[in-house]
Amino acid sequence: MNIRERFFRLSLRERLIAVVLLLGVGIFWASSMLSGYRALMERNQRASAELEFQKTVLSREDSVEEEIASRLERMEAQRTLTASSFVEAVDQFSRGVGLRPDMDPVETMSGEMVSVHRLELYFDNVAIVPLIDFIRRLENDGIPVSIDSMLLSVNERSPERLDVSLRLDGFEFNTGPTGLASAP
Repeated sequence: MNIRERFFRLSLRERLIAVVLLLGVGIFWASSMLSGYRALMERNQRASAELEFQKTVLSREDSVEEEIASRLERMEAQRTLTASSFVEAVDQFSRGVGLRPDMDPVETMSGEMVSVHRLELYFDNVAIVPLIDFIRRLENDGIPVSIDSMLLSVNERSPERLDVSLRLDGFEFNTGPTGLASAP
């Protein structure tokens, strides 16, 4: 006996239940397939957008390489920072914009190619403009310094002024048999 014959041997009520059950399974399956199709289309769109971004980046390869070369020229080996020259440079920049920071002692983490000097600075009761000037000088002077963290809070005595905590990292490129100078 085939399926058709079995179906018609069922009572009307049983046939109705079987049809509703099959329709429910069909709707569930179609819904599942539709959501899978939507997910596939979204992944396709994201991949297309990523591909376009990569093409844009690759088309600017020459300008990126020129930018890297110009930054490396500015960051000459003699401009790397020993712990003392790091503190001196930061102090000079801060005093150049009229700030007087409290400084913790420098912590140095030495590696094979690079030594990182970490300096914590605290500025109390400062205006935003000198702080921005200080940060711009750090970024634009060409010395290998990065801002690791910055915490700004409103000064309780003068709400228009700030209390600032900065953590700066200065980089010293090591020379020698395993240092940066021997890298290809």
